[in-house]
Amino acid sequence: MENNQEIKKEETKVEINKQPQIIIKSISKFYGDEKKHEAIITALKDATFSINQGEIVVILGPSGAGKSTLLNILGGMDRASSGNYILNGRDITNMNEKELSIFRRNDVGFVFQFYNLIPSLTAYENVYIASSLVDKHFDVDEILKLVGLSDRKNNFPSQLSGGEQQRVAIARALIKNPTLILCDEPTGALDSKTGSQIMDLLYRVAKEQKKTIIIVTHNKALSVIADRIIRVGDGSILSNEVIENPKKASEIEW
Repeated sequence: MENNQEIKKEETKVEINKQPQIIIKSISKFYGDEKKHEAIITALKDATFSINQGEIVVILGPSGAGKSTLLNILGGMDRASSGNYILNGRDITNMNEKELSIFRRNDVGFVFQFYNLIPSLTAYENVYIASSLVDKHFDVDEILKLVGLSDRKNNFPSQLSGGEQQRVAIARALIKNPTLILCDEPTGALDSKTGSQIMDLLYRVAKEQKKTIIIVTHNKALSVIADRIIRVGDGSILSNEVIENPKKASEIEW
């Protein structure tokens, strides 16, 4: 498409905007219907926090803590039962289904644990197909260069290593020039060396492209590079800690 956006890299660390980009206020999520005599399950209860633009945020907690529910609400894949989710001044919680679909398409890039690439398409084509969904996307070749896959762009997923496939997945998320990049256990299927490389790539994307990256994980080791750590347990926000001096990905102790 014609409206490709030029990628601008910065040599110095981006100063994070101190005005909250995301405001989560008293968000709760319940499953079940008392009228149908179904048990009510509380997946998330009265979650409240804010996130600034350009931050790397790690949402940390064990299985069943409410991390995935929170990620799904942030990505517009699920609705909160109550509360408000504000992104750049827009109340996402009040959007109808069509508006949510547009929100997911234009504002959110997803990175999954198991890549979810289309096996019959090359790395280039997997990224290009995502760019075709929006108008103000980045250039495919530039994005593949950013993630270090210029020389592998014509390879199919089966011809790529796990780390390379995850790089394609990150490129696919970034190509749309989204507001948020949401990552669900992005290193869960990778060895420690490759995982460190992926975390370093996510760090560079956040700082060079001013993207807000939210990582859901149970792996405490990943939290060392975070600007903010949100701990979740039993469906509640246990803490919301701002980290003044995050470490580098190479310092992660796997």
